[in-house]
Amino acid sequence: MGLLRYLRPKLLLRLLAAMVVLALALRLAGPTLVSSDRIRDEIEANLSAWTGAELEFSGTPRFSFWPAPHMAFEDVRLRYPGSPAGDGDDLLTADQIAVDFSVLGSLLGAPDLGDVELVRPLFHIRRDESGLLNWRGSEGIEQALSDDRKDQQTTAPLPQFGTLLVREGVIVVDDRRRGQHYRISDVAGKIAWPKLSSDLDISLRGVINGEVAELQFAADAPARLLNGQDADIRLSVHSDPVKLDFDGTANLSSNAFAAGRIALAVPSFSRLLDWTGTRFTPAAKLGAITLEGDVTTSEHTARIDKLVLDIQDSRATGILDVSLPPKSTPKLEGTLAFDKVDLAAMIGAYAPVLREGDTPLPAPPLKIDGLDLDLRFSAREALLEPLVLTDFAAGIRTSGGQTLLDIGDGTVLGGSVSGQVATTDQNRKPGGELQLSLRDVDLGALIGLSGLSGPLPNGRGSADLSLFTEQPFARFDIAGLVGTFRLRFDQGSIAEFDRPEFENRARGASVFNMTEAADGAFEFASAAIEGRVDRGLAEITRATFEGTEKTLSISGTIPFRHGSIALAGSLAPHRQDDVSVTEPAINFLVSGTWPAPVISPMAILMGIPAN
Repeated sequence: MGLLRYLRPKLLLRLLAAMVVLALALRLAGPTLVSSDRIRDEIEANLSAWTGAELEFSGTPRFSFWPAPHMAFEDVRLRYPGSPAGDGDDLLTADQIAVDFSVLGSLLGAPDLGDVELVRPLFHIRRDESGLLNWRGSEGIEQALSDDRKDQQTTAPLPQFGTLLVREGVIVVDDRRRGQHYRISDVAGKIAWPKLSSDLDISLRGVINGEVAELQFAADAPARLLNGQDADIRLSVHSDPVKLDFDGTANLSSNAFAAGRIALAVPSFSRLLDWTGTRFTPAAKLGAITLEGDVTTSEHTARIDKLVLDIQDSRATGILDVSLPPKSTPKLEGTLAFDKVDLAAMIGAYAPVLREGDTPLPAPPLKIDGLDLDLRFSAREALLEPLVLTDFAAGIRTSGGQTLLDIGDGTVLGGSVSGQVATTDQNRKPGGELQLSLRDVDLGALIGLSGLSGPLPNGRGSADLSLFTEQPFARFDIAGLVGTFRLRFDQGSIAEFDRPEFENRARGASVFNMTEAADGAFEFASAAIEGRVDRGLAEITRATFEGTEKTLSISGTIPFRHGSIALAGSLAPHRQDDVSVTEPAINFLVSGTWPAPVISPMAILMGIPAN
């Protein structure tokens, strides 16, 4: 009951009225009790001690005592002494700067400043052609850093700052050395570095090219970092197009470097390119990428060891070296071991072949005209459609408009493969070349990859392909191929080819369909097929199949997709040295469409008996 006595409505009303009166009194008496000039001088002195620049205000300061005492100044401008008038030399402009302070300290003549808030600030960060930044430290901070290096105190310590808060800000970066320009809008966050010896903690959020990005940066010993010494840092940049995390050691001396653990995630590479304004369409096909490893950077290069890379539904481990020289072609080198890889997609992604319709984006911060690539890699499984290769080892290089894939070793169709795939875009003349050498492979399976059926040869042997195209790699079509091919069979058979029945009908006086002599197989001890392809047409210059009793020979043309085949053939007995009279050869023509062509005996065409 005693406590309830003090909580009577009348007493509560009196207490509330007293609080209101006190607030009004502070509000009215604030300008009298607290010197705005003193607080202004304190802000200017603190910022000047850290930056060496002068802070200017205009307008009448505004006081507020809720939720904490603070003072706001309008039309803020930060510039170095002696700089000419104009926005070009401003380090910072802001609509308002507000600072928390201690009323008691102000009454005693020494205001204790707390957190500082910048409202709608515009930060200008410029680097000239020689690499000099427009932001530079004051003599005070240089002396403090020198004392920190010597581990002694020879000057007065820098004034302490509260947390710097940013609201509705803009950061403009003009890097004239690299020829790049950035604008980050809607910047909000905080920078906490109260004194030189304390930790640095930066947390900012902004909009870059229409995407929201968040930056987190922390340094345990920022003074060591500014002194050109090693310091532990943590950095993360998170946005929808990319997520980057780094935890390690950095050094900002003339021999700057960073070393630590890096993690990178790109959900869509094409979206990342659009976001950065990068014009490099081939790489847009890379899709999602994740990367983890131990990174070491120096100058414009970076090495990633213990790399784990997920790209194009494949996982790889190994080492990568990246070089990003200013105003020059990026370079990527390394050694990777994939579980599986799509070779055509790799060539299409890394080849510096711009697609039709590529146009520069307005004011791109980065423009890649190509990528110098020198990558050695292996894969348990590699796809070079329609072939599937295992235990694969190769190297891929790109330079000067050319991409070259050297196949060192691999297993395919039960045999081995080596060769080379090249694409080019030199002088805007696209094209490509394929050189493949297959040994001890299942040639029947290779021919079967064409999708054809009917009387086709089966067996093991070797194959050599040399094909060219003038088509861009992105629009490659088999009908655009030109080149030669050669197949050698050790032994095998031609399916759906009944030799005795075929001979009987070929000696007759009427044409017949090949399906009428398809109940059997023609066995051969060896065979050779040679020919060339030319824009949709395959010409067989020589095809011989050495059977146990007779030799089948074929030559002519076969269209890839449609149209009638035109072949001439003969079925002749082996020549016997000890026999003066031999059985005459049976000659015939093959026409119509595959797999049921029409056979026309030569006897019909020439009006003479086949025998």
